[in-house]
Amino acid sequence: MRIEANDSFWLDKAACSSAERQYYESLNLQKSGLPGPAPLPAPTPKLTTSAPAKKAKKKNKAMAEKETPNKLLYMNPLTMEANFFLDTLNEVNQKNTPPQLDPYLAKLLERIMVGIEAYMDRNPTYVLPQETAAAGEGVAFVQPKELQTINRTFNCSACHNRIVGTTIAKAVAHLSEQHPNPKQERKQAQVKARQQMVVQLPKKAKAMIVGEIANVFKDKYPIADKLKVIPEYDIIEKDLRTLLTPGFPKQQLRIYKFGSRITGIGQRSSDLDVFVDIGNTFHTFEHRASNTTISKLRSMRKFFCGSDDWRIINVIEQARVPIIKTCHLPTGIECDICLNSLGFCNTNLLKYIFESQPLTQYMCIYVKNWLERCKLTEQISTYSITLMVIYFLQLQGLIPPIQALQVEHSLKCGPWIVNFAQKSPSELGLLQVEVTVPVVKGYLRSFFLYYGHFDYEHFLVCPYFGGPDIEIQKVESMLPTRYSSYVMENPDCSLQLRKPMVVQDPIQLNHNVTKAVTRYGLQAFVDYCVQTAGLLEEPSTNWRQRSS
Repeated sequence: MRIEANDSFWLDKAACSSAERQYYESLNLQKSGLPGPAPLPAPTPKLTTSAPAKKAKKKNKAMAEKETPNKLLYMNPLTMEANFFLDTLNEVNQKNTPPQLDPYLAKLLERIMVGIEAYMDRNPTYVLPQETAAAGEGVAFVQPKELQTINRTFNCSACHNRIVGTTIAKAVAHLSEQHPNPKQERKQAQVKARQQMVVQLPKKAKAMIVGEIANVFKDKYPIADKLKVIPEYDIIEKDLRTLLTPGFPKQQLRIYKFGSRITGIGQRSSDLDVFVDIGNTFHTFEHRASNTTISKLRSMRKFFCGSDDWRIINVIEQARVPIIKTCHLPTGIECDICLNSLGFCNTNLLKYIFESQPLTQYMCIYVKNWLERCKLTEQISTYSITLMVIYFLQLQGLIPPIQALQVEHSLKCGPWIVNFAQKSPSELGLLQVEVTVPVVKGYLRSFFLYYGHFDYEHFLVCPYFGGPDIEIQKVESMLPTRYSSYVMENPDCSLQLRKPMVVQDPIQLNHNVTKAVTRYGLQAFVDYCVQTAGLLEEPSTNWRQRSS
């Protein structure tokens, strides 16, 4: 096999410094006694040369002149490949078992033999070692023992070049096991172990569950009911209108209050949600806030920052519904200011349901406090758990499907119907349950039992249809044409069904209100529901006595 000439080797080498190249060329010329090559063309002079660059060049040249070169060993790459092949073939041949061939190996060996014959038919010239060659000729050979110092490492490109061993046997084992990944397997084992692990209820949640349920409503219900209408809201609305009207003199400005305070399940620490309609945008729907909406929000922020009656807490522009979190200093009430009307429409629906079926309001007050004590509010919002209560009571025949309330009404926000028929339970043929402590407790236990065994992988919580076993795979084909038409025009705005938990908004049909719930969060929620159902089944008593 022929070894490449020294000069061609350097010409093909892309990355080498001029000093290094000149050094090796001069060394080869000394050995061969041949005249040197034509000098390289001088580089185009630059106007300025940095001092560090000059020092680096001088340093490289000095190092090249001082270093004593080792004996240069050149080798054709095929030599190394052939050595690896022969080593592997000899290792297999030395085994006691008779050699076996698979059809792929037989074909490859045949191709190797044919290739060698074709190469040898070209009568390759044999190169001479420097010891036996004439002056200026020959090359330095790599000794066979030196080949043994190189170990081949196999990388699997399918596993992103992960190292799978230094022998062919390990590489074959890796492929035969279909690319096993120990790190991935350990991660999957941890996830599986976490899923099998039961998360225990927090002590505060357990204390509320095993205590007298009447005490929860005695403390929470009067406050929640009172917060629906208080004089402070009128003051906030007046100050907000006074603050923002000068900033938008040519546009009509309306203010709508919504949220848990208005529906009747709020607390003193709850925020007041406010929708500010600037320029008659009530019927405009935006899946994601437009640049115009963001611009309005930023303009509003300037007025809040310059006012003595308001203190900015935070501005969240990247959310699905951007908001300004602020505090109204005269009343001490924190407010979430937004430019989206759907929250107000959802509040109207909840108010109607709470008034027509008061059991819903009592259950929502309880589960809202339960959710806070379980520390799940970061993933499951108050609105989400409220929809779950509504869906559960729809299955009990106590609340009508939202679809049935929208049949003859067409007030819309974008593609979504936002108004509904406010009919009494008797008009709808439904029973209005009398609210007593045993009744509420019984429904709460059934609620937690139901969601503790709900199949979240295959079914969704769907107050719009209000029926059992709404399959995730089929729900989109069941939804009305306003949904399919909107999604056809906006493919990225479909209902997010590939989530651990799916709770569909009954008005904005393309919104999964629990899309932020993780698998671990869902597992904790399920475990808490099962444990809560078990505790509610037993007579109420002091929880410390029960645990002793």
